[in-house]
Amino acid sequence: MWALFFTMNKEAYNYCIRLLSRRDYSRYKLSKKLKERDYSPEESDEVLDKLIEQNYLREEEYARIRTRHFITKGYSNNMIIRAASEEYIDVDEQLIESLRAEYGQGQADIISELIQKKIRNKTVSSFEEKMKLKQKVTRFLLSKGHQYSDVSSKIDQAIQEISDSY
Repeated sequence: MWALFFTMNKEAYNYCIRLLSRRDYSRYKLSKKLKERDYSPEESDEVLDKLIEQNYLREEEYARIRTRHFITKGYSNNMIIRAASEEYIDVDEQLIESLRAEYGQGQADIISELIQKKIRNKTVSSFEEKMKLKQKVTRFLLSKGHQYSDVSSKIDQAIQEISDSY
């Protein structure tokens, strides 16, 4: 069986090993890369099964890495789950919260950091400027998947602080 495996899929196997030596991939992403190289689905599945058996392809570790990446980018839990499901990765709230706790970044902390990042070095003197800045920061946070109810009061408070200082 092993000799047959290498005679049929040696190129695909070596290609996957080369990719995995640089960084982790999910099964879905590797199968897409193999499909781009015109390997049949049967060949791809056989190679990917062998990589999983040999512990070169680790879905759990890839899920942790991607989740950690999304957390550092400031995404909400729902957005992380949605983005992971687009890559066919199984991520749940418990994994996200455990990684947030591991890095000491709760969702409220992240929202505050993102607000400070956006309003840093901004001066607000008129009501119009306050509203424009609030809308800009709100759009930014909503694009990260945060709920309006979670961010509205924090934005108001942060903008009030910078307008009081000027």
